[in-house]
Amino acid sequence: MMRWLRLRRMRRAFRALPEGDRAIFRSVRFDDCDYIETARRHGYTVAEVEQTVARVIIALDRAARGKQP
Repeated sequence: MMRWLRLRRMRRAFRALPEGDRAIFRSVRFDDCDYIETARRHGYTVAEVEQTVARVIIALDRAARGKQP
């Protein structure tokens, strides 16, 4: 499959996520915060941050492969 199509699907899937999930993922992946700092910053537990990051990664992977959520 063409790379641009996978990226477009992933962008669409990312935008469809709840804002809280996107904010946590951005903190971990783009702001280079660890899970403890991210939890403090967003008012979550470390376990909730871990679960959220996993949920977002799964959603993006499914989108990249063309699977429905």
